[in-house]
Amino acid sequence: MKSVSAGRSGRDAPLYARGGLRLPDRIVELFDAGSRSDRHACLFLVLLCLAALLPGFFSLPPVDRDEARFAEITRQMVETGNLAETRLGWEGKRTRAFGQHWVQGAIVAAADAVGVPSAMQRIWFYRLPSLLAAIAAVLLTYWAALAFTGRRAALFAGSLLAGSVALGVAGRLAVPEAALLAAIAAMMGAMGRLYLAERHVASRGASALDVSARHDAAPDDVTGRQWDRRLALIFWGGLAFGLFAKGLLTPLYVVLPLVALVAVDRSARFLRRVRSMGGLALIVAVAVGWFLLRRYGAFDTQEGLVARTLLGRVASDYQGFSGLPGVYFLLFWGLFWPTAPLAALAAPIVWRARRLGSVRFLLAWVLPAWLLFELLPTKVPAYVVPTLPAIAILVALAVERGALALGNTKLARLLWLWPLIGAVIAVAALLGLAVLDRTTSVFAWPLLLIGFFALVIAAGSVREYGIEKSALVAIVGMLVSGFGVMQLVLPRIESFWLSPRLVAVAAQERCAVQSGSIQVGAAGYDEPSLAFLLPTAPRYFDGAGAADFLKAGGCRIVFVERRQEARFARRAEALGLRIQRGADIRGFDYNGLREMRLTPYRSGS
Repeated sequence: MKSVSAGRSGRDAPLYARGGLRLPDRIVELFDAGSRSDRHACLFLVLLCLAALLPGFFSLPPVDRDEARFAEITRQMVETGNLAETRLGWEGKRTRAFGQHWVQGAIVAAADAVGVPSAMQRIWFYRLPSLLAAIAAVLLTYWAALAFTGRRAALFAGSLLAGSVALGVAGRLAVPEAALLAAIAAMMGAMGRLYLAERHVASRGASALDVSARHDAAPDDVTGRQWDRRLALIFWGGLAFGLFAKGLLTPLYVVLPLVALVAVDRSARFLRRVRSMGGLALIVAVAVGWFLLRRYGAFDTQEGLVARTLLGRVASDYQGFSGLPGVYFLLFWGLFWPTAPLAALAAPIVWRARRLGSVRFLLAWVLPAWLLFELLPTKVPAYVVPTLPAIAILVALAVERGALALGNTKLARLLWLWPLIGAVIAVAALLGLAVLDRTTSVFAWPLLLIGFFALVIAAGSVREYGIEKSALVAIVGMLVSGFGVMQLVLPRIESFWLSPRLVAVAAQERCAVQSGSIQVGAAGYDEPSLAFLLPTAPRYFDGAGAADFLKAGGCRIVFVERRQEARFARRAEALGLRIQRGADIRGFDYNGLREMRLTPYRSGS
C-alpha cells in the first residue's frame, strides 16, 4: 500500500492535503495504532462500534413493527411477571425464544427499581442488549479472523463489519439479530480453528499461502488437547446462546457449513475435535428448560390476561416477502454497504483460491446458507446477515495477500458507488424531511457534505493509496454521513413517528391532566409502538368498536383512521353518541407505504 509523500505540495497534492488535513493518513495512523496488539485492536473496534451505533440510539422512537413488538412483549413480561408469555393481543400461541426478552426485562426492571422516570417507556433501555451484542459480534469476528489472517487483516475484517448497514440496524434496534450474529461468529471462529488444525495434522505440509498452520496454535501454557476442549466449549456455548436468544434458526448456520465441508473433503475427522460432554449438557439444559417453560410456565396472571385480551389485534410482525432467486444478492449491496463493492472485487480471487483450507472453510460458512435462502420463496433480509463476518474475513484475506490490486479496471469502477450511494442516501433523507414535514436540518448539511467529500476521496484515491486505506476512509465517510442522517434527520421526520404524536395528544386532554390517566383507543391504526409508549394498554378495534369504546364514558379518547370513519360515524349515530372531533394528525406509514390521517374523537359529554 502506498502512502502520501511528505514532499507533495501545490498542484500535485490532493485537495484534502493542500490545507494540511491529510484525512486518509490520520485515519490510517489510528488503524495502525489499533493493530499493534490485541488489546489495542479490541479498543479500536469498540470505539468504532460506538461511533457507528450511538447516533440515533437514544433519539429514534420505537420502530414499527418488530422492534416495538419485541419491546412491548418484554414490558408485558416485566409488568405481569410471566416470563414465558410472548403473545400480544389476540394472538395464537407463540414459540419465540426467551433470551433477549429476559435480558431486556432485567435491564428495564433494574432501571425502574432505581427510580428512572418512565423506564418502561424508554426504548433505549430495551436496545442496550442489542448494542452490547453488536459490539460482541464485531470483537468475535476479529477473533474468528485471527484463525485465518494476521492481526492487521483481522482488525480490517472487524472494521468492515462494524461499519456495515446490517450491523447498524441490528445493533440499534431492540431485536435479537445482533445476538444471533455474535453467536454465529463465536461458533464458526472456534470451528474454524479446529478444522484448520485437523487439516494441518492430516497434511503436515501446508502451502505457505495457507495460513491454517500459523494461527490455530494453542497458547504456550495450554496443551493441544486442552485447547481443543476450550474451543469445543466455545462452540457449544455459542450454540446454546444462539438458541437462547434467537431460537431454532441458529443451528442452521452451523449444520450447513459442516455438511458442506464433510462432502467436499470426504472426511468428517475434524468433527471429533468438537466433542464435549459439557457442551452437550449445556445444549440439553437449554432445550429442556425451553420445553418446560413452554409446557408448564405459560400461566396467565389476571393482569396479563386482561391486558393482552383487551389490547385487541396488534399488527403482525415482519414475515418477509416473496421473491425469486437472486433477491439476496441485490439486498447484499445494501446490507453490507460500504463493503459490498470490495466483496465484488475479491470474489473472483477468492474463488480461484477455494482449495486452500482457510478459504474453503469461509466459503462453506457463506455459500450453503446463502443458496438455501435464495431458493426459499420467502425472503427475510436478516437471514443472510450471519454470513457477513465470513465475507469480511475473505475480503481482508485477499487484501492481506496483496491479491486485491485492482487489476481489472472495470471492476475498480465499482468503488465509485461509494460517493454515488452516499449522495443518494443523504439526498433521500433531506428530501424526506422537506417533502413530508416541510422543514430541513441545518446542522445535518455540513456532516452530509463532509461525509460525501470523504467518499469521493476514498473512490478517487484508491489506486494511489490501496484498498485498505481507501476502505477505511469510506467507512469514516459513511459514519459521518450516518451521524447526520440517524441523529439529525430521521428523528425529526415527524410524519414517520405517528405513535409519539398520538401519545402527546392524549396526554394533553383536559381530563388526562386533571386525573393523571386516560384510556386510549385506535381504529385502523394497530401499530405496537402505540401500546409501548402509553403507560396503560390501548384498545385496537374497528370503527364501530371505537364508538362503543367512547359510549362507555370516562376519560377516553379514540383515534380513527380515515378508512374507518364511516363505520365509526354510523355506529355513533345509532348509539346516539355526542362526539367532539379534534385536529387531524397526518403522517406516513412506512410499513404499508401509504399516507395516513388519524382523527381524535372524544365524548361530547
